[in-house]
Amino acid sequence: MSKRGETREVILKAATKVFFENGFEKTSVKMILSEANIVTGSFYHFFPSKEALFEAVVEEFLKDYSSRVGAILENDSLTIEQIMDGFFEEFTKSSDTYFNVLQADNLHWTVKSALHDMTIESIIEPLTHALSRVIQDGSVKKLLDVDDTTLARILIKGSEAVIHSQNDDPKALRRMLVEYWKRIIEWDIFGNYL
Repeated sequence: MSKRGETREVILKAATKVFFENGFEKTSVKMILSEANIVTGSFYHFFPSKEALFEAVVEEFLKDYSSRVGAILENDSLTIEQIMDGFFEEFTKSSDTYFNVLQADNLHWTVKSALHDMTIESIIEPLTHALSRVIQDGSVKKLLDVDDTTLARILIKGSEAVIHSQNDDPKALRRMLVEYWKRIIEWDIFGNYL
C-alpha cells in the first residue's frame, strides 16, 4: 500500500474509533486528527468534511456485508430457491454479527442509527433486482399493489423485526421469515421452507 493509502487508512481507523465512542455530533475533526496523529492538511486531502469521513467509515463497515448479500440477490444464474436460501442464510448470519456490533456499550446511538439505516439501504437495490426478476418470470406474485422497490422495503423491514425477535433458533427464525414473506408475496416453493 502506498504512503497515501496508508494515511487514508490511518484516518479511517482513527475516525471509526472516535465516531463509535463519541457519536457523530460530539466528534470533531480535531479529535480525529489527534487520534490519527496527522495534520489538518492530510485530513482534508482525503475528506472534504467530517460528514464525508463519517460516510466513508460507515461504507467501510458495511462493504463486506453488502457485497455478500448483493452477490446472492443479483446473481441471475441462481434459481429462486438458491436466492432464497442464500438470502435467508446471509441475512440471519450477518444480522447477528451487525446486531452484536450495534449493541456494543461503547457505540454511540448516532452511529448505531446510521449503521442500521445504511445496512438496510444496502440491500434494498439488490433485493429489488431479485424480486423484479422473479415477478417478471412469473415465479412470484405480489399480494400488495406496490412497486418492486416498495415491496423490497416492506420485506426487509418485516424481516428485520423477525431477526430481532430474540429467537436464537435458526430454523424457527427461517420459519418466521417465510411466514412473514408469505403474507406479502405468493410463491409456490414456500412449502419447502416450513
